[in-house]
Amino acid sequence: MIKASPLPSSGDFSLLLGAIVRMKHYSTVIRLIERLPSLGIEGDVALLTIWMNCFCRLKRVDLGLSILGRIFKLGFHIDVVASNTLIDDVVTYNSLIHGLCNVGQLEDALTLLKEMTSRAIQPDLATYNSLVHCLCNLGQWKDATVLLEKMTKAGIEPDVVTYTSVIQGVCNSGQLTEARRLQSHMVQSRVMPNVRTFTVLVDAYCKEGMLVEAEALVDQMIQLGKMPDSVTYNALLNGYCFQNRMDDAMAVLNLMVERGCSPNVISYNTLINGYCKGKRVDKSKILFQEMLERGLNPNVITYSTLVYGFCQVGNLEAAVELINEMQSRNLFLDHYTLNAFLDGLCKTQQIDKAMILLRKMEDSKFIPNIVTYNILINGMCNAGKLDDAKGLVNCLHARGLQPDVWTCNILMHGLCKGGCTEEAYQLLKEMEGNGCFPDGVTYNTIIQGLLRNNENTRATQLVGEMVERGFSADVATMELWVKYLVTNGTSSFTRRTLHCL
Repeated sequence: MIKASPLPSSGDFSLLLGAIVRMKHYSTVIRLIERLPSLGIEGDVALLTIWMNCFCRLKRVDLGLSILGRIFKLGFHIDVVASNTLIDDVVTYNSLIHGLCNVGQLEDALTLLKEMTSRAIQPDLATYNSLVHCLCNLGQWKDATVLLEKMTKAGIEPDVVTYTSVIQGVCNSGQLTEARRLQSHMVQSRVMPNVRTFTVLVDAYCKEGMLVEAEALVDQMIQLGKMPDSVTYNALLNGYCFQNRMDDAMAVLNLMVERGCSPNVISYNTLINGYCKGKRVDKSKILFQEMLERGLNPNVITYSTLVYGFCQVGNLEAAVELINEMQSRNLFLDHYTLNAFLDGLCKTQQIDKAMILLRKMEDSKFIPNIVTYNILINGMCNAGKLDDAKGLVNCLHARGLQPDVWTCNILMHGLCKGGCTEEAYQLLKEMEGNGCFPDGVTYNTIIQGLLRNNENTRATQLVGEMVERGFSADVATMELWVKYLVTNGTSSFTRRTLHCL
């Protein structure tokens, strides 16, 4: 077209570029439009609208808005678009509103909505769907239901996309009663729930442990001719695995296959994780093999889960084999995998090997995180290598890491276990100054250490401090505290404290 003589019109270019937009090659369209001014084609509202739309689709709403500004500066009225324009006025605004909503800029989207209505351009279903979806993503489901009512009053009937977005937002907030009400209202409004709607509800029921209701909903789907897909079944699998009901989970997998829905990588990852958490790695390995036989490619999550499972049962050789296989498949090791293996080494008292692995991590591009160091510090403390653990904690700042509450709790437990209660007490006093606030575990750990070391006065002081801060004694602390009171008698203070505990 560029080489044609005479040069095609801007309308011809608009038709071509519109087709490329529909193919979702947004960056290509932007590059082509940027070349047009050199050919003497510029200032066309249709081309500018396409340009703006592409920026919005690429989540560069800032650039999209700048193009909108250019449209106004050139004297074009967005509500009077030439007949050869590919994107009409409502769609132009919808593109911007959709782009703003995609990046969570709700206030800007609402401002644009006001501008839209002030120009006598009526929002349509797509406008409201973008806003409703954004509100729900931001957790503002109540505002979304208000907008739902507003659009209905404006004569715009919500569709299945609108209702599903609101139901998703409501379910994400744990409001299942409201979700059921919306589903009923949806049906009464003659809007039929689709597979996505049902799946959102099934997932919500499963997360609340209401598996009977979730199964009933799946049956209802089938009766209505809406066949569950892999996402629906995966939600059920996850629900049963979470409750360690692995036989039921396997029954769902078999049912899924019987109904012609092929399990995917997520299905197998969910089941493998369920068995690994129950330390039934033999079952996990069988599922892994079945997964390969089905032609599915295990991903990083699959291998990481299996590595964790084998490390949990102390089978580090199998974990190493999996890590090697993972690398042979060009899958990158992540923090979860390496931390799981490091934890396995520490739990089997192989601290030296764990340190070698840490050094390799430090020397590579893979930077250990605070969880990595916490695992190793815990391993050192459990192995009685308290000085090494303290040395590693002291090195954290040099590595650009800040000890978190778990770091302090691990070290405090090691210090108390080693009889270094004075150091443990000093650590507690320094925590807040270092931006690390003690939690219930911190207080329970040091109080137990003090009571076991017969430092009862300081323990009594910290029990009071713990209660004042809203933390509770755990079973071990309570047993030691009651034993102390029985041995030493109770004052009015200790009686009040015991009541609070």
